[in-house]
Amino acid sequence: MAPRLLHYSDLENAFDRPERVGRLAGTIESVRDPETVVVGTGDQLAPGALAIEERGRQTLPFYDRVAPDAETFGNHDFDHSLADTREVVADSVVDWLSANVRVDGGPASGASGTSSDRRSDGEPFVGVDAAKTVERGGSRVALVGVSGPDIAVPRSVAVTDPVAAVREAVDGLDPAPDRLVVLAHAGDSVARDLCRETRADAVLAGHVHSETRERVDGTLLVRPGANGRVLWQVELPDDRGEPATATRHEVPSGPLDERTAAAVRERLADHGLDEVVARLDRPVPRERARCLRGECALANLATDALRWVADADIGHVDTRGLRDGPPVGPDVTVADLRGIAPFQAGVFAATVSGAQLRSLVAESVHPDGIDGRDGEVWTGQFAGVEIRRDRAAGETEVHLDGEPLADDRELRLAVNGYVVYTDEFATVGPADARELHGLQYRAFEAYAREADDLSVGTDGRIEYVDG
Repeated sequence: MAPRLLHYSDLENAFDRPERVGRLAGTIESVRDPETVVVGTGDQLAPGALAIEERGRQTLPFYDRVAPDAETFGNHDFDHSLADTREVVADSVVDWLSANVRVDGGPASGASGTSSDRRSDGEPFVGVDAAKTVERGGSRVALVGVSGPDIAVPRSVAVTDPVAAVREAVDGLDPAPDRLVVLAHAGDSVARDLCRETRADAVLAGHVHSETRERVDGTLLVRPGANGRVLWQVELPDDRGEPATATRHEVPSGPLDERTAAAVRERLADHGLDEVVARLDRPVPRERARCLRGECALANLATDALRWVADADIGHVDTRGLRDGPPVGPDVTVADLRGIAPFQAGVFAATVSGAQLRSLVAESVHPDGIDGRDGEVWTGQFAGVEIRRDRAAGETEVHLDGEPLADDRELRLAVNGYVVYTDEFATVGPADARELHGLQYRAFEAYAREADDLSVGTDGRIEYVDG
């Protein structure tokens, strides 16, 4: 019998939807048997509205119910603090694996790891090893966890070369395994390198939110995407040498584990996240891919809220910070609003010139694509101005109140902390934005509560004049 694994990843704001987490648990239980290995590949602890309140502990009812065999670290698993991450690792029933995450100069392995995997100094993560071996289907299957050096982590966390880390971890296993599975939270290039440069039978990956099932130099590579929508069932090669295969399970149509759903539902209620604060006649889609292609209602809601809370002329938000999920409305809850961009980012106000604002618009559109996305991509969205874009000519006009924006026009601009403190948008930096107006996700909630008639849609803020 070929060893079998079930793979989920990037649950993120699935914990804001009790039924989604309940159906993921139910789908796993309906497919698994005593010989099945259940694994995750990071970004389970955050982001999400409930994750902000629970600081990663919202995952514990799911872990208690499903009892996965292994989990590895994603970048958002460090969104809260190292102390919070350590607490969840210590309190969860899952074995956390990481062969290449280093904290304070040493690996994140616990005392049970090999000598080469132990920390050289400082306090280790409790209960984290580089690898583990499980006996399934008459085979010894090695599971090795790695994170990609291409992911953003706090300064206190370093990520070493994942390929070298996998090789070292496997070399330290005695007896040698029959099969190797790499659990990787990494971008596409790193995941494909792991397929090519290790002897893995399968690389189960997270981080990228698009689904993947492909072979790279004969190695199976799968990604389930984000928010608990898909569960992969992976069959490893048997003694006949057949290649690994993967079967897709659609979670939203799977069986509901009410016990898990009820536990998450109770936590949402405890924090008041299920409170309905507004109504919409037409639900607002939460599809980041749509917003990256141009004007969308979700980004308009976000930029309008930032502009309102800072009493600004212009609002701007980084589009990639918006999270996918079910539509917002018609009943709009606190969790819906905070979950639009559930990060601890502040709202800052800055005074800019018209010329600077046009520079920010230029930094927000990428005619040749970005991050593997082809075609024109908008990584920033605006409120308070009209943008007219001629793709054929490569020209962009910015209008304010129906007139071309003058270079010397002084404007009050509202942006979030990501825009201020990263180099993705160079126009606005810490020296420009010294005025803080609370947290962004609270601005979304306050804006909806104050609106007499919350109306969200598209109104021509970004218009293509070339058809």
